[in-house]
Amino acid sequence: MAAQISKLPLTGLVSMVSEAKSEGVLRPTTSNDTGRYERTGLAEPVNMQISTGLFIRSLPEPAYLPFHWSAHIHPEGQLYFCREGSFRVVTEAYLYRPETLDQVTHWIKKIEDLMAEKNFPVSSQLELFIKIEDQDCAYYFVDHTTRAESWLENIDTDDLGLPPVVSISQLNILCEELYWSHVEHFPMHTGLDRNTLDSLVCVFTHAICDQMTSRVSTFPYSQKECEAFVSLLKNSRDHLSDGNIVCTVARLWSLICRNRYLTYYGQECSRLSRDQAVLYDPETKNQWVSTVASRISFKTADRYLAQLNDVFVDHLVYSEQWKSMVTGCLQDWRGALHGAFLGLMLHLFFLALTPSPSLAVASASLFVTSLLGSTLLIHRYAPLQGISAAEAMDYLEAIQSPTFKFQFVALTFALPHALNLWGTFVLFVNCIFMLATRFGTGFAAGISVVAVLAFLLFQWTTSERFNMSLTTFHDKFQAKFFSDPG
Repeated sequence: MAAQISKLPLTGLVSMVSEAKSEGVLRPTTSNDTGRYERTGLAEPVNMQISTGLFIRSLPEPAYLPFHWSAHIHPEGQLYFCREGSFRVVTEAYLYRPETLDQVTHWIKKIEDLMAEKNFPVSSQLELFIKIEDQDCAYYFVDHTTRAESWLENIDTDDLGLPPVVSISQLNILCEELYWSHVEHFPMHTGLDRNTLDSLVCVFTHAICDQMTSRVSTFPYSQKECEAFVSLLKNSRDHLSDGNIVCTVARLWSLICRNRYLTYYGQECSRLSRDQAVLYDPETKNQWVSTVASRISFKTADRYLAQLNDVFVDHLVYSEQWKSMVTGCLQDWRGALHGAFLGLMLHLFFLALTPSPSLAVASASLFVTSLLGSTLLIHRYAPLQGISAAEAMDYLEAIQSPTFKFQFVALTFALPHALNLWGTFVLFVNCIFMLATRFGTGFAAGISVVAVLAFLLFQWTTSERFNMSLTTFHDKFQAKFFSDPG
């Protein structure tokens, strides 16, 4: 999917601890702002002695953990720890290190004191996450009943790095996304109920129908991908207590919640089709650029501008539409490249016969420029064909001008084809000059008139106006000559 919650570090938050600065700062965070995939570290492998029968009768005794604490390994390999009690605590801090365990214990006590001071509701469905940051601590709560994250203080969404919302219900969708992100990161000590998985199957089943019957579905996955997800989920129904399945289901629910936020699910102005804009976007200024680009590119730039605008409605990108657009562009540019090469080859036949070397040089230059432009565009965009929706969104954000939007980008996309057409036109003019030299001006003029008429006829018969006029004429003719006399 195209957009994700910002993972910028939080700044300017007020400490919730009244002790001196040396005691550290407790700050709220979210499950998408823990830096889980940004940490770095170096392993130091050593040679180790394998004692007799080490792994035969039983596994070696694990390192000591305090009472109520247990260690778990995420399916991706991340070690985390969970404490059972009046409410659960989870952390990725390495508790086998005594000084880290002391820090975690210290901050849990601080948070418990604050909870008692603020009369924060406690239940067995409540779970606390803490992250040790040198002397400081980041935290958040999740409630498995309400499926939302919460904190001990009032805090703005902007301070948490969350995007803006239009209502409390949309904020609830954001908090549910954060909840599922937490469950995805800590799936091994809990299970799922059957309804959670069945509801997800129903969501993807509806998405299959939507993708099959609509060209502008707002669902972020294709029909084929949705069918694969449904099959995967149905095969998981008998393993709802397995952490691997919990992680899988939580990740998918997190993605569904993100898509619901982006489509304004349940809001007054929800996005019902992919090409429907629901956010204010000022009209593009300097439309003369599009007018000039349309004229010099034989309206080719208009087609590319429409495609770019269609794939980036409200600054959202759907991966299938992005891939389709880039694939079509690459096909166009390869076609322009082949056409430019053939145009250059035609110059070999006319090299000795052309009466106007300057026209030959001009047409050859246009074909060469088209060939080079096609090559550069193919080289630039072929690697972007398979990027994710988020990466495509970032790329389009970077190349979109605040003033001209995609007008110049569309013109650049259209140049190989436009230069091909201009090169063909100049080559045709050169051929007319050659015919005038060989067979006389009258013959050349006649060929020119025939060519122009053929071009106009082609343009007319392939236009919508022609088909509408033909239909109108047919209806009138049929009404006049074949109407029922009675």
